[in-house]
Amino acid sequence: MNRRHFITAVSAGALLTIVAGCKTEPDGEKFLGYWKSDSKYDPDAIHITRNGDSFLFTLVTKDPFGGGYQTHKLPGKLDDSDNILAVGDKRVAYDESADLIVSGQMKAHRATEADYQAIAKQASTKP
Repeated sequence: MNRRHFITAVSAGALLTIVAGCKTEPDGEKFLGYWKSDSKYDPDAIHITRNGDSFLFTLVTKDPFGGGYQTHKLPGKLDDSDNILAVGDKRVAYDESADLIVSGQMKAHRATEADYQAIAKQASTKP
Protein backbone atom coordinates (compact mmCIF):
# COMPACT_ATOMS: atom_id res chain seq x y z
CA MET A 1 0.00 0.00 0.00
CA ASN A 2 1.53 3.29 -0.94
CA ARG A 3 1.66 6.24 1.41
CA ARG A 4 -1.22 8.16 -0.19
CA HIS A 5 -3.65 5.22 0.12
CA PHE A 6 -2.54 4.60 3.70
CA ILE A 7 -3.20 8.24 4.71
CA THR A 8 -6.58 8.19 2.95
CA ALA A 9 -7.62 4.96 4.68
CA VAL A 10 -6.53 6.19 8.12
CA SER A 11 -8.29 9.55 7.60
CA ALA A 12 -11.51 7.85 6.50
CA GLY A 13 -11.39 5.52 9.50
CA ALA A 14 -10.83 8.42 11.90
CA LEU A 15 -13.69 10.38 10.34
CA LEU A 16 -16.08 7.43 10.66
CA THR A 17 -15.09 6.99 14.30
CA ILE A 18 -15.77 10.66 15.05
CA VAL A 19 -19.11 10.69 13.22
CA ALA A 20 -20.26 7.44 14.85
CA GLY A 21 -19.42 8.81 18.28
CA CYS A 22 -21.44 12.00 17.81
CA LYS A 23 -25.04 12.06 18.94
CA THR A 24 -27.43 13.94 16.72
CA GLU A 25 -29.65 15.13 19.58
CA PRO A 26 -29.35 15.57 23.34
CA ASP A 27 -30.92 12.99 25.66
CA GLY A 28 -34.68 13.37 25.93
CA GLU A 29 -34.99 15.66 22.92
CA LYS A 30 -37.79 13.48 21.53
CA PHE A 31 -40.04 14.40 24.48
CA LEU A 32 -39.91 18.14 23.76
CA GLY A 33 -42.90 19.82 22.17
CA TYR A 34 -46.67 19.83 22.28
CA TRP A 35 -48.81 16.74 22.84
CA LYS A 36 -52.55 16.06 22.87
CA SER A 37 -54.20 13.03 24.45
CA ASP A 38 -56.33 10.65 22.40
CA SER A 39 -59.44 11.27 24.52
CA LYS A 40 -62.45 12.18 22.36
CA TYR A 41 -63.99 14.17 25.18
CA ASP A 42 -61.97 16.72 27.14
CA PRO A 43 -58.50 15.88 25.82
CA ASP A 44 -55.42 16.76 27.86
CA ALA A 45 -52.82 19.09 26.39
CA ILE A 46 -49.17 18.73 27.32
CA HIS A 47 -46.17 20.96 26.69
CA ILE A 48 -42.72 19.61 27.52
CA THR A 49 -39.76 22.01 27.58
CA ARG A 50 -36.16 21.94 28.80
CA ASN A 51 -35.48 23.34 32.26
CA GLY A 52 -31.69 23.27 32.50
CA ASP A 53 -30.67 19.61 32.73
CA SER A 54 -34.24 18.56 33.50
CA PHE A 55 -37.65 19.15 31.91
CA LEU A 56 -40.76 21.21 32.66
CA PHE A 57 -43.96 19.26 32.10
CA THR A 58 -47.02 21.55 31.68
CA LEU A 59 -50.27 19.60 31.76
CA VAL A 60 -53.63 21.18 30.91
CA THR A 61 -56.38 18.82 32.02
CA LYS A 62 -60.08 18.87 32.78
CA ASP A 63 -60.83 19.14 36.51
CA PRO A 64 -63.04 16.14 37.37
CA PHE A 65 -64.76 18.09 40.17
CA GLY A 66 -64.97 21.66 38.89
CA GLY A 67 -65.64 21.03 35.24
CA GLY A 68 -63.08 23.53 33.90
CA TYR A 69 -59.56 23.02 32.63
CA GLN A 70 -56.60 23.54 34.96
CA THR A 71 -52.90 23.96 34.27
CA HIS A 72 -50.37 22.03 36.34
CA LYS A 73 -46.59 22.45 36.04
CA LEU A 74 -44.35 19.61 37.17
CA PRO A 75 -40.60 19.03 36.95
CA GLY A 76 -39.43 15.97 35.07
CA LYS A 77 -36.15 14.18 34.53
CA LEU A 78 -34.93 11.32 32.39
CA ASP A 79 -35.05 7.97 34.13
CA ASP A 80 -32.35 5.36 33.58
CA SER A 81 -33.57 4.97 30.00
CA ASP A 82 -33.50 7.61 27.27
CA ASN A 83 -37.15 6.68 26.52
CA ILE A 84 -38.63 7.24 30.00
CA LEU A 85 -39.30 10.59 31.64
CA ALA A 86 -40.03 10.66 35.39
CA VAL A 87 -42.67 13.27 36.27
CA GLY A 88 -43.50 13.20 39.97
CA ASP A 89 -44.39 9.61 40.80
CA LYS A 90 -45.46 8.86 37.21
CA ARG A 91 -43.39 7.55 34.32
CA VAL A 92 -43.92 8.82 30.79
CA ALA A 93 -42.58 6.56 28.04
CA TYR A 94 -41.88 7.56 24.46
CA ASP A 95 -42.98 5.16 21.70
CA GLU A 96 -40.67 5.95 18.80
CA SER A 97 -42.50 3.85 16.20
CA ALA A 98 -45.80 5.70 16.74
CA ASP A 99 -44.33 9.07 17.89
CA LEU A 100 -46.48 9.15 21.01
CA ILE A 101 -46.04 9.36 24.76
CA VAL A 102 -47.72 6.90 27.12
CA SER A 103 -48.35 7.02 30.87
CA GLY A 104 -50.75 4.54 32.45
CA GLN A 105 -54.03 4.79 30.50
CA MET A 106 -53.09 8.09 28.80
CA LYS A 107 -51.71 8.16 25.26
CA ALA A 108 -50.82 11.45 23.59
CA HIS A 109 -49.76 12.20 20.04
CA ARG A 110 -47.61 15.09 18.92
CA ALA A 111 -49.67 18.24 18.38
CA THR A 112 -49.20 21.77 17.12
CA GLU A 113 -48.86 24.85 19.30
CA ALA A 114 -52.31 25.94 18.06
CA ASP A 115 -53.86 22.65 19.29
CA TYR A 116 -52.23 23.18 22.69
CA GLN A 117 -53.28 26.84 22.94
CA ALA A 118 -56.90 26.02 22.04
CA ILE A 119 -57.13 23.87 25.18
CA ALA A 120 -54.78 25.96 27.37
CA LYS A 121 -56.76 29.19 26.93
CA GLN A 122 -59.70 27.51 28.72
CA ALA A 123 -57.57 26.79 31.80
CA SER A 124 -56.91 28.50 35.09
CA THR A 125 -53.40 28.05 36.46
CA LYS A 126 -52.99 25.85 39.54
CA PRO A 127 -49.71 25.24 41.38
